[in-house]
Amino acid sequence: MNASPSLGAGALAGLFVRSRLRSFRNGLRARGRRRQPIVIAIAGLVTSLAYVGLFSQAFSVVVASVDLAGQVAALTVVAGALALGSFSAKAASSEAVRAGSAENEFLLARPVSLAALVAGRGLADAITDPMGALFLFPVLLSAALVWRLSPAAWPMAVAISAAVQVSISMFAYATQLVVVRAIAPARRRLVWMGLRLCAALALAGVWMVGTWVLRMPALLAAKLVTAGPWLRWTPGALIAAPLAALARGEPSWALASLGLLWAAAAAALFGAMAIARRAGMGGWEEAGAPWAEAAPAPRADGRLVTAATKDLRLIVRDRGQLLVLIAMPAIFVGVQIFGAAGWSWSTGNLARVSCLAYSLALYMATIGPLTHMQAERRAFWILRTVPVPLGRLLAAKARAWSVVVGGAGLLVFSGLVLVMPSASGAAVLSAGVLVTGGAVAISFLAVGMASGGADLSDEQSAAVGPTTIYAFLLVGSLYNLVLTGDWATRVSGLALYLFATVAYWRAGVARAEICMDAEAVRTPQLRIAEGATLLIVYSFGQRGLAAIDMAVGTEGAAAIAVLRLVLVLVVGGVAVSLLRRRPPTPPWRGRASSSVIGVGLGALVALLLAHLRVVGGPASPSRAPLVWLGIAAALAAEEALFRGVVQRTVEEDLEARGLRSWWARLGAAGVTVVLGGIAVVLGEGHTTRAVVVAVAGGQVAAALGRAFTGRLGAAWIARLAAVSGAAFF
Repeated sequence: MNASPSLGAGALAGLFVRSRLRSFRNGLRARGRRRQPIVIAIAGLVTSLAYVGLFSQAFSVVVASVDLAGQVAALTVVAGALALGSFSAKAASSEAVRAGSAENEFLLARPVSLAALVAGRGLADAITDPMGALFLFPVLLSAALVWRLSPAAWPMAVAISAAVQVSISMFAYATQLVVVRAIAPARRRLVWMGLRLCAALALAGVWMVGTWVLRMPALLAAKLVTAGPWLRWTPGALIAAPLAALARGEPSWALASLGLLWAAAAAALFGAMAIARRAGMGGWEEAGAPWAEAAPAPRADGRLVTAATKDLRLIVRDRGQLLVLIAMPAIFVGVQIFGAAGWSWSTGNLARVSCLAYSLALYMATIGPLTHMQAERRAFWILRTVPVPLGRLLAAKARAWSVVVGGAGLLVFSGLVLVMPSASGAAVLSAGVLVTGGAVAISFLAVGMASGGADLSDEQSAAVGPTTIYAFLLVGSLYNLVLTGDWATRVSGLALYLFATVAYWRAGVARAEICMDAEAVRTPQLRIAEGATLLIVYSFGQRGLAAIDMAVGTEGAAAIAVLRLVLVLVVGGVAVSLLRRRPPTPPWRGRASSSVIGVGLGALVALLLAHLRVVGGPASPSRAPLVWLGIAAALAAEEALFRGVVQRTVEEDLEARGLRSWWARLGAAGVTVVLGGIAVVLGEGHTTRAVVVAVAGGQVAAALGRAFTGRLGAAWIARLAAVSGAAFF
């Protein structure tokens, strides 16, 4: 029987492209909670458009400030920084050319050489991984638009980005192959940790360059004019050369520069293939199998390892991971000090010092306790068999991490307080308590969110995905309001932060109970954590738009009002989609009686507010019908969030804890009234008596309407009746 022919690099690249595009298409067509490809695609598109807009604005300032040489120098620095950051991040991943990945395991059944695998994967990356070059194409497109080049520059920007992508992939794969070929398995883990630190430094450099370009484009371009001679010998000059030639009116030199760039990519391709051919002589397993890098067995020291201290023991034993846990937060905080803001600004007052110390604790919690479920992938079944409630075990784990994270936050705060301008002892003490308390609470939030997003039933998916990481950073950043706002904002932000922490903890413990059951994990659920997330997005968005409204004044008031309505409608649409996951319990009132109850509650609240003379006025009823239509739509969207998601999930949670139905309904109504008032305080940016009482009154009517009838429509009718009645009375 004839042997199967070996797959070449071109055929393998075509196989990779078809397979990845088909997987992406299937992900777009999937239903349920696993529609990650469409989320990634939308996020990538939005980010690319943002890159184009931001860099176009900054590069326009550069063009207006310096000559063409300075403009080319600025583009060279940005392109070189992006290429360096992308290369370092890909080289530190250590997964693309190792045995054990899904693609490699499939290809083990075919006679595929490691050289063909490396070349095929690198060529396929240029087509199927447009984000691999850190959005280099949007930057090149922005430069072409600002320079007003012909449309022929657009496909040239695509060709440049593809050549850079191939070169980056080849150099990264070659670096990985050299590591697994030349470094002994016992020392290899430390080398990977070093590469990860280098990647963090490179990405921090990208962040700093981007900050300088956006904040001080003219000053940066003026300084780069004198750096032209040595910038010509950097990779960024080779990347920017084709477009720079078009800007000078030299199309022939532009084509020659593009050919030179692709020649460099071809050299990187053949060089990586030669290294792969040498490294693959002993087979794929010896070229980088995950189990080949296992560290030697640790010595027994006689101390008992508990579920709470296991993670800390593993971190201390793994020196590379310990280095990452300490160095990564320092790098990102260093970017804030030396890149985005500056040392004098970061330590200018007590609030900034508090935010800086808390930011370090937040980054440390992201690297440490948030990834605890990834370490538990192989051994979590042991915790499930222990005759102790799982919530108690997770709480012990969170307490152990809170000592590390809270101690780091307190240490940094204490050091920075010594170099900042003097402040009162009471203010410093209260700020220190808030920073340390926030760092401790963020450890519990990290453990809860990691448990709530874990799926240990699927070996191919990460236990902690990017969605969980981004949500954690979003929720954690809310605590900055507690550290920097006035007293009303601090109290409101602290209450919302505590609610989100408790909600994520409850949802995380419940999810950890079923995280190893594939059917239970994939069953659509409506959890209290979803309501907390939407509430945070709603409050943050309203607060941001309120700040913009105060900055632009009356000129942009209409546009800000439209944006507020759009934000509310989007949040309401997401809430409606969440409500469709699981039908609610049957309402305990009919439609007619529920409508009557809603109108009665709204009218009662309107009469009370009119009697207190905190709302209303002779000009209030003269609003246009279109305005009332917008108000009705906004109230419907808000009710889908407050009553449909938040009140319902809180009510179900209280009933699950053994509370009687009516008490659970009234308790959930009280919680949503408080949360509604908090959203108003955070969104409006002030706490005038009229706004708080008016909106809180409408919240009371809607919450009682939902509690008395079990219908979301009754809550909306009550809210609309309260608002319209307060305007007419």
